[in-house]
Amino acid sequence: MTVVDVHIHLAEFTREKIEEFVSRGYILVGVAEDYETSLKVLELRDSYPENVKACVGIHPWSLRNLEDYTRELELVSQLLPDADCVGEVGLDKKFVPETFHQQLAVFRELAGRAVERGVPLNVHSAGAWREVLEVLGELGAKKVVLHWWTGPLNLLLELSRRGYFVSVNAALKVQEKSRVIAREAPLDALLTESDGPYEYRGLSLSPSLIPEALQIIAQIKGLAVDELERAIYRNFTRVFTA
Repeated sequence: MTVVDVHIHLAEFTREKIEEFVSRGYILVGVAEDYETSLKVLELRDSYPENVKACVGIHPWSLRNLEDYTRELELVSQLLPDADCVGEVGLDKKFVPETFHQQLAVFRELAGRAVERGVPLNVHSAGAWREVLEVLGELGAKKVVLHWWTGPLNLLLELSRRGYFVSVNAALKVQEKSRVIAREAPLDALLTESDGPYEYRGLSLSPSLIPEALQIIAQIKGLAVDELERAIYRNFTRVFTA
């Protein structure tokens, strides 16, 4: 089984754990929260180039702890030429609405640079689904993964029309909304993720939960697991190697 984790915070895992995932042949798209984790993810990609793609970015939550986000933005921007992807970036009106103005400035800048370079965006959109889509549309973004998408179902058609992808988290085991997204999202727009390491409703999220998630998704969509696995891998290649 080829496990694709399109959104994982690799810098927070030990080398031993990452090597365990790599030994299983997992494909890991590492996202960053700030300059330091961007550097770390790039280093991990260089250590495991067959299995790891490296995203650089500034997480919307990180802006709470930055006195000078413009300096952080400048530093992360310098890493873009070596990155496979820009992320984690985006907007969040659910958990950190107080920094929305700064979030918007950072997201516009980094997303614009990703579009210029033709690299994918790995996007956070909690509570700001429409605002995220508006920015992406204005910039003409083509390669987009909307991670752990739990937004309105009526936007799925718009996402599909644009050629964007949604990643379903392994938490669908305990999260009904993710199971609904797995059912409603077109197969050719679907990816899988863990967002690990993260504790969610008693689950310790990591790539090791994705095989079970694939079984759940396959059952929901009425597919054989190997058919679903091939479709997700095909979607991954459309984003990251096309």
